Amino acid sequence: MDSIQKFESDIAKTKKHERAAGSAYDGEKTCRKVCQLFERNNPDCQALAVSWANYWMEKYILPSQELNEEPTEKNTAIIVAMQALMDNEVSLTDALSQEDWKELCSLTNYESEEMDMDKLNDLMIIFVDKNAL
Repeated sequence: MDSIQKFESDIAKTKKHERAAGSAYDGEKTCRKVCQLFERNNPDCQALAVSWANYWMEKYILPSQELNEEPTEKNTAIIVAMQALMDNEVSLTDALSQEDWKELCSLTNYESEEMDMDKLNDLMIIFVDKNAL
């Protein structure tokens, strides 16, 4: 199991655990735990991971008409694609829209002073290839 598959599996486990917790399922709470998982998964660029996770929550989760079903398969695929991007696995980023690419690039530019230069360079190469600048 590679790191992307493990991340996706950990999301499923988090959702399953929250559903089995005994009280009513809270999709927002579950998604906040998914954000924490994403942040822990990316300790080498913590500030960027927090920014990207916040973007996912604000763009896809909080406005959801199905908040108590979140994270849906579609929205899970988006944060998994974000993890794939962090891991430089561009072939696994199809769930990201052009708007996502531009926003993730903007957030990366904003957090660039806090980042390792090699990581920043890798991400910027991808953003250029995706016409996100």
